[in-house]
Amino acid sequence: MRALALLVGSFCALTVVAYSDFPRAAASSISDQARQGLDVWRRNNCQVCHQIHGFGGFHGPDLTNRLTDGVLDVELMQVISTGRGRMPAFEFSEDDLDALVAWLRWMDGTGQAQPEPLQEGKPPVASMHFQGLVDMATDEALVSISDPARQGLEVWTTMQCGTCHRPFQKGLLREPDLTAAATDRSFENMRKILSEGLGRMPATPLDDTQVRALQAFLEWVALNRSVLAELNLEFTEYEPFSWSKLPWFEYR
Repeated sequence: MRALALLVGSFCALTVVAYSDFPRAAASSISDQARQGLDVWRRNNCQVCHQIHGFGGFHGPDLTNRLTDGVLDVELMQVISTGRGRMPAFEFSEDDLDALVAWLRWMDGTGQAQPEPLQEGKPPVASMHFQGLVDMATDEALVSISDPARQGLEVWTTMQCGTCHRPFQKGLLREPDLTAAATDRSFENMRKILSEGLGRMPATPLDDTQVRALQAFLEWVALNRSVLAELNLEFTEYEPFSWSKLPWFEYR
């Protein structure tokens, strides 16, 4: 009975929070172009695969906050026009494509679809994250890095691998964290993935020397993962996890 009472009480509390919450600020009015983009979204059944504020399909990511101030329109336009992974290419007119992008930019201003990470300060530039983290670790003499691993870091940075694969967290489109110990880092596996692509990841042609250097870097990261993970909290100014600071209900 106590368990049932607790369950009923939790349900009632959640109901009160869900139905008593309301927008804290008035949303900006939607432009004609953005409204046209909404029509494009509906005509092409984008919601079958993608969500807006958590409502929709789950074959693709939530696009509520896909086009933030730090993302260029052309990045999304390229995905829409060429396809990626399970997503087919769409032959939209320029007007419809611009309208869809305008609608998604307007949608970004309507609120946060997913709780923001527990962090302070501004995170580093994604493509330079590992470079800064490794420099910090070596400057403090916490770890040493071999020449092959250093060359792999240069390949990682030059090819901007960190734009999608974020250290110690998933990417914006759920790209995996390649510091994870379970990842197969063998030369043959890495060469195949880079040459053929995998899922949403396009083919990235590298020569054997670059692949071996990248392999050496990722193996070095795996070997020093615990040290780098702890240092990453300081480097990114992330706060340690706290249940009291977790935004349990976020309807914005």
